[in-house]
Amino acid sequence: MKFVARHVFKRVRSGLLVRKVAVFFQAGRNYDTTSVSTALLELHAADIVTAVVAFTEEHNLPDALLVHKCRPAQECGPDAPRPQELDMDLVFLVDSSQDVSTDVYLGALRLVDSVLNDLEVAAQPGTSWHGTRVALVTHTTPDFWPGLGRAPVLEYFHLTSHRHRAEMQRQVQEAAGRLLQGAPALGHALEWTLEGVLLAAVLPRRSQVLFAIVASETSSWDREKLRTLSREAKCKGITLFVLAVGPGVGAQELAELAVVASAPLEQHLLHLEGVSEEEVAYASRFTQAFLSLLKSGLNRYPPPELTEECGGPNRGDMLLQLDAPTKRWQYNPSTPLLVCLQRHCRGVATVICCSKHPLSRLVYTKSQDKPRTASEGLPS
Repeated sequence: MKFVARHVFKRVRSGLLVRKVAVFFQAGRNYDTTSVSTALLELHAADIVTAVVAFTEEHNLPDALLVHKCRPAQECGPDAPRPQELDMDLVFLVDSSQDVSTDVYLGALRLVDSVLNDLEVAAQPGTSWHGTRVALVTHTTPDFWPGLGRAPVLEYFHLTSHRHRAEMQRQVQEAAGRLLQGAPALGHALEWTLEGVLLAAVLPRRSQVLFAIVASETSSWDREKLRTLSREAKCKGITLFVLAVGPGVGAQELAELAVVASAPLEQHLLHLEGVSEEEVAYASRFTQAFLSLLKSGLNRYPPPELTEECGGPNRGDMLLQLDAPTKRWQYNPSTPLLVCLQRHCRGVATVICCSKHPLSRLVYTKSQDKPRTASEGLPS
């Protein structure tokens, strides 16, 4: 599936009436659900309509890819897609340091604006446990130096500042006119954002995401802080998603960011060479699909392989999310034949078509732009 997403359609022309469709047949059990989830992220981001036909109820496809056969979720209806409803704290940490060009910085903010368009923002962010809350932080301030007591970041809005998406987008536009141009210090910015925003939040959401947009190589005096703080954040159950963008992020910095991002790496580290309209659209759709995957609870934060490194399963600050798995829908021969294919279904929240035959099921998902490798320069 990943091969198809990355290579098969790369010479297909785009057009208003052109649709790219990939159909996969699953004959038995799938033993690598992580790879399937990653492939669906890339297929969605590459604007490839994806269908999976499974010939057995024991197909072992991730439950996150499935919607009730004959009662698909409302967001997968035939009408225009609506914003995603998630219980999530999402903080954008945008690189605005001295090595970041104005074009790359503005492209990063266009992505933030695009992601906001796809989110249903919490109406009561300070008093309700539910809904998405968003914060925007940029770094590094020009007068920052470790130990001087100055903040390395500029916070445009907090998790509880706004209850309307338009208010947030207005401040994103304001941020576009202020490139900070301080010495790059992603590690110190991460520390301030964790302590001052995510971990200090009242009524924390089940999912806490720090979305770092990185466009430069961090300073040598900041590297150890970056490694330490990213590990601590992951041990606290925080999801670290890293978008590396532009010419300022080379192979060495990508290797450093691979340590920072959450696992699995192909789902949490995205590399773009630039900020063209097509590239920003690709990143926006990848993020859209990633947030749908996050809602499913398929991934564990922290992942099981970090349990020992984080101090064991009984460590008090680990946000264990060990919810009982969702029971798979069981076929009922009395179910009438329904046409369940939808015109649009966001991300990996797919729709299954059903028939009276227990071996007939079709999974359909809709996606949107030009292919680009999510983990370019990194091992598969």
